[in-house]
Amino acid sequence: MRAYLSAILIPVLLLNGCTEPTTGETERKQSSVASVESVKPPQTESSGLQNIDKQKAISIPIESRPYITVAAVSPQTFTATVQAPSRVEFRAKALSTVGAVVAGRLGKINVQVGDRVKAGTPLATLESTEAAQMRSDVARTKAELQRAEDRAKRQAIMQKSGVGLEIERAEADILLRQARSDYERSVHAVQLLGEGTDQSIVLRAPIDGVVLRVNASIGAAVEAGAVLFELGEPGALWIVADVFDNDLALIEKGAKATLQISALPEPVSGHVVAISAAMQPDLRRGAVYIEFDDANLILKPGMFARASIEAGGPRRIVLPTTAVLIKDKKHTVVYVETADGQFEPRNVIIGQARDGQVPVLGGLGDGDRVVISGALLLDSAAAMLL
Repeated sequence: MRAYLSAILIPVLLLNGCTEPTTGETERKQSSVASVESVKPPQTESSGLQNIDKQKAISIPIESRPYITVAAVSPQTFTATVQAPSRVEFRAKALSTVGAVVAGRLGKINVQVGDRVKAGTPLATLESTEAAQMRSDVARTKAELQRAEDRAKRQAIMQKSGVGLEIERAEADILLRQARSDYERSVHAVQLLGEGTDQSIVLRAPIDGVVLRVNASIGAAVEAGAVLFELGEPGALWIVADVFDNDLALIEKGAKATLQISALPEPVSGHVVAISAAMQPDLRRGAVYIEFDDANLILKPGMFARASIEAGGPRRIVLPTTAVLIKDKKHTVVYVETADGQFEPRNVIIGQARDGQVPVLGGLGDGDRVVISGALLLDSAAAMLL
């Protein structure tokens, strides 16, 4: 009997030893885990400039504050001069091209580069079998239109006399409309060819100007749409200035400009007539178009120049260059006082600095208190907190 009880009690004791820990033990373990997690250091953010506005305010010792100058800023009139490389170009309305409407072969060229021509001057003669076919189509469709008109008149007379059928008259009217449409289309196509007879096409100058380029030679085969001549109007020139993107906002239409052109002994004056809406992404520049005040200047397209443009525009916040720090050669930062002795960095967009002053295009508002000297001291303190 004793041996039987032992055989039963031993497995029971083994099972009790394998059961889960008590509630007290579980709480002690969870408390231990929580205490470990509570002492883990917080995840630090990247120290890159994209997070610079998220940095905490910086405080410096009282003894260091005399080395920092803070001033409240507000928009003011900012006048300066924007310098930009420039070039002489034809205005868009002063350029024209003459091309082949159909494929053919150049039989004659009447001009060469540099020739001055009047509008309508024959530039060349193009021989084309397509032109001959198009002109013959005019004669064919004209004859078909005449037959369709005769048939429609005959059907109208017969129906009025009571011997014609309505369906035949309706069919004649449909054929007449089709024939008239074919004839008008063929006439329009021949008008696009230009003057000439049979297979010859006379290419004429569309504007008064100078022949800038001849892109073919006598006897050369040309394809439809090929540009054969380029013309320009010498008196319709302007200056195209390449201005950096952060200076474009400072230039307004009508602004005065001084232009230095190597071919002229003295600078000449002009004014801004347009500012391009597109940018050159590789150069970060936009085009500013300047007209000459003197329309009688003797210049040639392609000449290089230097433009000095008056930059005014709307009232802007202006800071001394000592207030602006440059990070990673592309980000600009200033320090703003948020409370007594508390400063924070702020990203700003600036224009081009001149005479120790720099316009702020974005990032600051009226009344902000900005560190205008001693910003490097704050920046060193900020670096120690990273």
